[in-house]
Formats: sequence, structure tokens, C-alpha cells
Amino acid sequence: MKNKQALTRYRLIDNRMTMRQKTAPKLEEIVDYVSEKLGSPVSVSCIQKDIYAMRYDESLGFNAPIEWNRQKRGYIYTDPTYSINNIPVSEEDLQGLEMAIGLLEQFKNIPAIKIFEDSIAKLATTVKQNRQNVSQNSILILDRPKRYVGIEFMSDIVEAIQQKKEMRITYQPFTKNEPKKHTVHPYFIKEYNGRMYLIGKDIHPTKGSKFLTFAFDRMSDVITMNQSFQEENVDKENYFKSAIGITLSDAKPELIVLSLDPMQANYLKSQPIHHSQQILHESKHEFRIQLELVVNYELIALLLSMGEKVEVIKPTALAQTIQQTATNVANKYSTK
Repeated sequence: MKNKQALTRYRLIDNRMTMRQKTAPKLEEIVDYVSEKLGSPVSVSCIQKDIYAMRYDESLGFNAPIEWNRQKRGYIYTDPTYSINNIPVSEEDLQGLEMAIGLLEQFKNIPAIKIFEDSIAKLATTVKQNRQNVSQNSILILDRPKRYVGIEFMSDIVEAIQQKKEMRITYQPFTKNEPKKHTVHPYFIKEYNGRMYLIGKDIHPTKGSKFLTFAFDRMSDVITMNQSFQEENVDKENYFKSAIGITLSDAKPELIVLSLDPMQANYLKSQPIHHSQQILHESKHEFRIQLELVVNYELIALLLSMGEKVEVIKPTALAQTIQQTATNVANKYSTK
């Protein structure tokens, strides 16, 4: 990926090359033009390298037909209709832009993003127009990113994290009938499966304080307090390293051994359940793997979704949980 300044120089070189009212520019004229527009001097060798990149750098995809024309004594595009601004946007580019715009639109009230609100709107319009141009040839259709419920709290939460300010959150878990107020030291935000979550330390007045995960869509009120807090040393990158999903407890990761239908082998090789996955045995009768994970709700839900195609070998407690849940499900249907 080229840096932003290099991309700006490519645009300026292209601008000078496509000025029809002016003669074909010499190298020195391109250098002067780019330097003037940037407001700082650019070397001849830098522009020479830029022209070479515009011609031959496959990662840029410009394939610019720039040549020195002896008759005009300057650089020209051999294709007079060429401009790097005319390069069509690919389907892959459009999909990536649509997803990025969808996220930016949801976070537009965050001060750091709000200043680019006009740019985002212009980009969204351009992408929409390009999408209309290629829609008839589309072979891959993606859903627009979901709107995150509770996203209206994002700006306040981000600001509180940055300023290390205590928060008062009114929160109602799915398992409770009434909301409860929590005093929280906010640490970081995580996205998982179409929902946004705040990871923070719940400060209890009488019981021990501990880290909890708060879903944005279960918050009904968020207030930033004047009280600052001293942030503890938390490895945010690896916080969920030993878990599937966002449910964590004080439990330690366990060695989990699964016996699977061999038909699952190719899928699980290309899409492992978790980065700790290791293959223990593979034959035409069984595909056996091991994982090192915290046993949580998301893991249990995943194993249940595999139905009869998976058997938990270890640990025994997890196997019993799956067995009991399967029995309860069977009993619901056997009584009808």
C-alpha cells in the first residue's frame, strides 16, 4: 500500500499530464508543478520513480501509458483519453467501500469521524452511482452492514475511554426483568456477531470489582462522570484469545477434545473453530481435534449447532452439558 503523499503526487502528475491547453510537460515542469501544489520541494528522482510506478507498479493498477514524445519534447499519455481518474472501480472495491461506509455512517457522531461527515456523504454518493453502473453485471451480492443497536452511546463511551473517566451505565441483561445501574471503568470496545460490546471494570460498592462485558443493545442510559480512574494493565489484544465470542468468566481455558464426522474435516481445516485447533487423528471414520478454550455460552451453542456430527470427548463436564441439553430438546418433542 503506497503512502498518502505518494498517491497525492500521482494525482498531481496525472493532473499536469491531462492539461489539454498546455504543451506536453518536460520532467522539470512536472517537478515544479507538483512542488508548487504540495507547497514543498520534490526532487527530480522522486518524480522519476513516481512515473515509473504509475507505468509498471501492479499494486497500483494504473498501467499509465506515459512516454517521452520527441516531437512534442515532453511527456504524454499515448492514449489521449487516459487518466488515472478514469480507472473503473471493481466489484471488489465497491463491496469494500460499501461495508466501510456503512460502518462510518453509524459512527458519524464520534468527533474524530464527524469532521469527515461531508467526505463520507460524497463517497457514499459516488459508490452508489458506481454500484448502479455495475449492478447488472454483479455476481456477488452482500448485505449492507447491520445497524448496531445502541450505537448512539458510542461517542460518549469512546470519549470516556480516551479520557479515562468513570461511567454510570443503566443496563438490563436478557436474563433480568429490571435494569440495574453500574459504575464502570471503561477499557475498550469489541464487535462480535453484529453487536457492539464494552469491556470494563464493574466497580461494586460492597462486593469485589471485576471485569464484565456490556452489550450496547442492553444499555438504556450512559452517563460520563467527572471521576477519573487509574487504568490497569490489560492486554486488550489478547483479552478474548482463549474464548469464542465475548462471554468470559473466571474460568481457565481447558483442553477440549472433539470427535467429528470425517465429512467435516475439509471445512474445519479451511475454517478452524479457533486458532488453538490441532488435528489429533484423521481417518475415513473420524476427524478428531483438540482446542484450548474457556467453556462458555458461545462454545456450547456452536457444538449444539453441529448436532450429531460432533461428540465431546473431553472435558467430561462439557460432554455432560451437551448431553443434558440434547436430552432436554428431545424430551420437548417426544411429549408432543
